[in-house]
Amino acid sequence: MKALALAGLLLFAAATSSLADKPQRVSRAMIKAAEVSVDKQLQAIWPGDPVDLIGVTQGTYISGYGVVLLSEVNIAITSGITPFHPQITKDEFVRIHDKKLTRLAKLKTAMQDLLLGTAASLETLPGEEQVVLSITFFYWNGENTEGLPAQIVMHAPKRALVNVKSGLADRSTLASALRTEEF
Repeated sequence: MKALALAGLLLFAAATSSLADKPQRVSRAMIKAAEVSVDKQLQAIWPGDPVDLIGVTQGTYISGYGVVLLSEVNIAITSGITPFHPQITKDEFVRIHDKKLTRLAKLKTAMQDLLLGTAASLETLPGEEQVVLSITFFYWNGENTEGLPAQIVMHAPKRALVNVKSGLADRSTLASALRTEEF
């Protein structure tokens, strides 16, 4: 009788472990929630003077690689070109450039926080797959982009991000797991 019970227990364990080994699908609803969250959090970085989202964040899941989120922002809004303001002056371009330079460090920290939160929300994403956030920067024609990237791409394995977010790993370990590229 004990042998039969043990055999049944082993059969149950084998069946449930094979289910756990199969990767679960990352749903479109999960990606959509991440897109909306990224947009809200990007606009909340500087609440009194928010960034200008150029469109909405777009995301996708690539099986075997991970989740990729793409956004385009203008981190220092200007009045732009209108019939009443037909061109951006040199003084405005200087002010915009300085503002973008000073905002860059805070944006990079916010991107890390976005990755941490997004990884925690993607429950069915396998731990070894990547969570990627790519931000492309909007610049006016003639704007000085010296010292400013055209794009920042940050990514890390979900497991490393979740470990930091949950407190299993110290935030200082994020630097070794996180890859940041500026173009």
